[in-house]
Amino acid sequence: MTRIYLGVDPGPVPGIVVLRVDGGTPAAHALQCSAGIAAAVVDHLVSDSIEAAGDPARVVLAVEKFVVGRASMRSGRDGALTRDLVGQLQRVAALHGVRYVERSASQVKPWATDDRLAGARLLEPTKGMRHARDAARLALYAAVHDGALPDPLSRRAAR
Repeated sequence: MTRIYLGVDPGPVPGIVVLRVDGGTPAAHALQCSAGIAAAVVDHLVSDSIEAAGDPARVVLAVEKFVVGRASMRSGRDGALTRDLVGQLQRVAALHGVRYVERSASQVKPWATDDRLAGARLLEPTKGMRHARDAARLALYAAVHDGALPDPLSRRAAR
């Protein structure tokens, strides 16, 4: 059964990763784009993912949560772009009937280390794309915590 996890790191330069899990080694594609086109790109990728998975229930859109704090208060235009994009992504998920999850960077990054990304073969597709790599962390976290993939650092994954 194919499951697809789309990870999105929203911001002025959004990172997007499509992680496909169908029993074997996961396959991933990554990109970065401008904030102005990101929601349209994700909309298209969600549509393709539903077609590939055969059911919207097998597609998850995992987005980094925009946390309001001192740094985000000073971010001005970039903060507004990020908040707007998060809202657009929520609408894309609702429109297609896929599961939408938001997690903060502080929840995902300590767990989704580069070693885990390497174990899931997510380092190479995101090479040189910092925001796409953060999107890969979100997709991997969702896939493992949803039960579609074993933890890449676990004994079960090593088999």
